[in-house]
Amino acid sequence: MGNENSNTHVANATGKPLRIYYHVEKMRLNELVVEGGAEIGGSVSDSGASLSGKISSNVKSVFKPDSRVRYIRLPANDCCKFSGEGKLFVSVFVEDNHNEKACVHTISENFHIPSDRSFIVTANHNIKFQKYDAGPWIDDEGNDHRPTNHSCQDQSPDL
Repeated sequence: MGNENSNTHVANATGKPLRIYYHVEKMRLNELVVEGGAEIGGSVSDSGASLSGKISSNVKSVFKPDSRVRYIRLPANDCCKFSGEGKLFVSVFVEDNHNEKACVHTISENFHIPSDRSFIVTANHNIKFQKYDAGPWIDDEGNDHRPTNHSCQDQSPDL
């Protein structure tokens, strides 16, 4: 903790904007987002035959504006460095393309990132550790997650 020379980076290969909350201890989901949504349902019976239906609004979870947990907003196909922290727990969410205050999908809650390890959020929403000295888009197994239109420099973040 307090290691200002931390080399923890993240690469976003999802093609969507992400919001990544991070802390040195585990976080509670209710510290980060407020669940949203509404549902109306019903059924009609006519001479023994029944019909039913359900209407669901497309309201998403909303990020808490008063959360004290630090986060970064990471555009699609980009990467960045975390502040020097040592080990981290990260909770990763996909932001709505049209409303940065709304969360459309939760990728992870409290995923443990060891000190000085970097990671990739892949196109299919997995989290993979980056391979040392291979650049921000290459995972430990040697798979290249580099998007075709990335804006991140291909320098090795890990030593």
